[in-house]
Amino acid sequence: TRRTKELAEKGILFIGTGVSGGEEGARFGPSIMPGGAPDAWPHVKPIFQSIAAKVADGSPCCDWVGEEGAGHFVKMVHNGIEYGDMQLICEAYDVMQHALGMSPAEMSAVFTQWNQGKLDSYLIEITADILAYKDEDGQPMVDKIL
Repeated sequence: TRRTKELAEKGILFIGTGVSGGEEGARFGPSIMPGGAPDAWPHVKPIFQSIAAKVADGSPCCDWVGEEGAGHFVKMVHNGIEYGDMQLICEAYDVMQHALGMSPAEMSAVFTQWNQGKLDSYLIEITADILAYKDEDGQPMVDKIL
């Protein structure tokens, strides 16, 4: 709020923007969450929406989310949800390994199955891939890391 007001006094329209997408976002377009001075949106909308990821119908993963602080707030909420998902994945891994005695290959198969249903997500997908990955000796890499 302070920065937005200070810049507005100088004729500058400030936009705070959350960006998400990691490696895939860098290659194919991120999700962009702009917020700040509403008068700035018409100036940057064509640029932001042209570089943003697109959903199946071609709509950009970018739209105005609100006034000052809103863009970063939305990104913060996104991160909180993602970190919660990662904790759930860790808990599932721990139960599978210690309570059920499953091997990394067996766990990978479970995560792969989960990723084909309601739990379909990037995090579930990469967990399955990580659990299936073997080192140069043909042993599960995850066993050497954890």
